[in-house]
This record gives sequence, C-alpha cells and structure tokens, in this order.
Amino acid sequence: MSLEKSDAIVLKAYNWSESSRTVIFFSKKYGKIALFDKGGRSIKSKRGRIMPFAPLELTFYNSEKESTGYISDIEILEAFSFEKDGTLGRLAYASAAAELIEMLLSEEEPHRQLFTYYINYLQFIDTVEKQYIPALFIAFFLRLLSQLGYHPSISYCIVCNKEIKTDGQFPILFGADNGGSVCSTCQKPGDYYISLSPEMFKIFSALQTASLQEAATVPIGLSKVTLLQEALTRFISTQTQMDCRLKSLAFIEKLKNSNNT
Repeated sequence: MSLEKSDAIVLKAYNWSESSRTVIFFSKKYGKIALFDKGGRSIKSKRGRIMPFAPLELTFYNSEKESTGYISDIEILEAFSFEKDGTLGRLAYASAAAELIEMLLSEEEPHRQLFTYYINYLQFIDTVEKQYIPALFIAFFLRLLSQLGYHPSISYCIVCNKEIKTDGQFPILFGADNGGSVCSTCQKPGDYYISLSPEMFKIFSALQTASLQEAATVPIGLSKVTLLQEALTRFISTQTQMDCRLKSLAFIEKLKNSNNT
C-alpha cells in the first residue's frame, strides 16, 4: 500500500456510519478518485476537516488489493466563502459544476488543465457580481464538454455545416438530440428543437470560446439562462446515454423569484 499526495477538491461524499464515509475527490494528479474516510466524521478525528469547494492537499494510501484507498491527511489550501450578494445562487452553480465533473469524468484519469480551470471557476463564482454567475456556468459547462471530447455545434449547422447567421428576427433552433444548431434548410418536422432568440444564440455561441474572465462580463437572467442549461443538459444526456439532469439546477429554478439569487 503506497502513500500518495495530490492537490484535490471534494466532489461528493457518502456516509457509511456515524464516523466513516466514502469521499469522491477531483485530484490534480490522479483525476477522480474515491477514498474511504475511516473515522473522518468523528469529532475526535485528528485529521484535517473536509470542506466543500475548498482546494486542499490530500494525502492517501492507495491500495492495489482493494478498489478504494484510504485518506491519510488533509490540509486546506484555500476556502471559498460565497458570502457576497446571492450566496444561494453561488452555492448552487458551484454545486452544479461539481455534479457535472463527478458525473462525466472516468475514475483515475488525470485532467490537470480541467482541475486548474475548475478552481479558477470557483474563484470567479466567489468574487463576481451575481448577474454574471449564470454566464460563468455556461462557459464552464461548454469548456468541460470540450475537454472531454464533446463538441456541440453552435455556430454551424450540424447537418450541412453552414454558418448559422442571425437576422435579428427569427429564432435559432438548437437540436440537442442531433448535436447542435440546425439551419432553416435542414430542419426536420418531428425533431425536437430548443428555440433560442437571436440575442441568446449570440451569447451561447460567444460563450463556447470565452475565457472565464470574458464570461464574467456577460449578464444573463435566470429565466433566460434556463434554455441554455436545458440545451447543454439534453445534449450531453444524448451523447452519454445517461440522465444528466442536475439537482443543483433544479434548486436554482426554485430561486428564480428569490432575492437571494
């Protein structure tokens, strides 16, 4: 049993008893890993406390005989408080990103660039004004899909590959089940499409290549961003044959009429 160390962040935890649990981490060196946290829930534990949305230095025993290793020690490197205006919305979108990573990443497959990008995303969620948070999430969602090899075609028709042009009047149809936007010529009766206004389509297309810093300047209301979230969630569900609906986004729906978002 070897002792390993890596920067990491918690994605999810499953409690097994009053004192122990299994914790799923996204680690910089090893990718997504599940580790047994024996006694970690006990108030008598001398090990570092596990916190959500907190980059940490993780030390663990990697067992070759067992499927799950064991946490040895934890040192918190940074903590995001999400205490600015809109705390509940910040927590929801941070949770949605963690859900996506936990759902889509294969175990023990390193994604160093994605790890750094996720930490940067949390930093932006913690600090930007609340009206920019939805655009940050869409940009994160699109970058995650790209880094994992999924590329929804937004700016070009998925059927004929012609550039989608907007005239400022007619909506653009996004065929999530088919893999992307569809021009007026290639649309088929009976296919499912998500209708995007020219304004939302332009934002959607721009966010596909936007940096987090650029996305943090784009205000999108929760009612409008719902369509973009639906488009990407349905797209990746079709690609992976999994139910990729996010519990965190369902919670955001309940926050639409709240002053806390």
